[in-house]
Amino acid sequence: MKKIAIVGLGLMGGSFAKAFIEYSDNIVYGYDIDEKTKKSAKNFGIKIIEDKNELKKMDLTIICLNPLTIKNFVGKNYKYLSKTVMEISGVKNNLYPYIKKLSEKYSFVYKSIHPMAGREVYGFESSLKDLYKNASMIYVDDLDDEEISLFKKIGFDKFVKASPKKHDEMISFTSQLCHVISNAYALNQKSIYHDGFSAGSLKDMTRVSKIDENLWSELFLLNKDFLIEDINTMIENLEELKNDLKNNDVDRLKAQLKKGNDIRKKMW
Repeated sequence: MKKIAIVGLGLMGGSFAKAFIEYSDNIVYGYDIDEKTKKSAKNFGIKIIEDKNELKKMDLTIICLNPLTIKNFVGKNYKYLSKTVMEISGVKNNLYPYIKKLSEKYSFVYKSIHPMAGREVYGFESSLKDLYKNASMIYVDDLDDEEISLFKKIGFDKFVKASPKKHDEMISFTSQLCHVISNAYALNQKSIYHDGFSAGSLKDMTRVSKIDENLWSELFLLNKDFLIEDINTMIENLEELKNDLKNNDVDRLKAQLKKGNDIRKKMW
């Protein structure tokens, strides 16, 4: 039985806490600055940390905050941290070197992870004990057998290692670009008149336009080089399709559509 602290009891942190309570025999602690969140978490059986000195007594601390808030929290509170510290930031290149240096200087073990799960809502009340069921976890630093076992208990079934740069390059395409496209799609003035004219495809396309603009603008800007590159590729692909339509080039249009369809079949 170990003591696990979750810093930041929002959607992701709350889901970690609920999952550890439900599926492991570990003692789960939570640290958050929001009083309503703390009250809800306490009612769920999470032991609330009021004094940051308590973090030193933990076996594992998982920091579940926005990227820059993680950076700020570790920079100010490194002396309070447990022996092993993980963070779940959705971008790594900007954050990882900074925390790695602190970990080497102040002798705590730092492991950067990214759970590939989420919802279009946020906050502790939206967190779920099964959010991580069948999810993939990306990790930068090797996880030991005990850590892998812990995460498997709460649902993770795939573990992928990546450097901070590779992580950000891939996440730009697999996650951030999807939110950008969905948001741009929803910005069409026809959106508000869709009722009666739409079916599942419109709902699918706009699902991830429902986002926390504060978090996602931060993620986009911290990974803007890779994201701009992927946006440019998307624009090029759209331009090709647009030109096929303008030129009534049915053969080229069919070829483009078939190519996309064939790639999609290989993806899933």
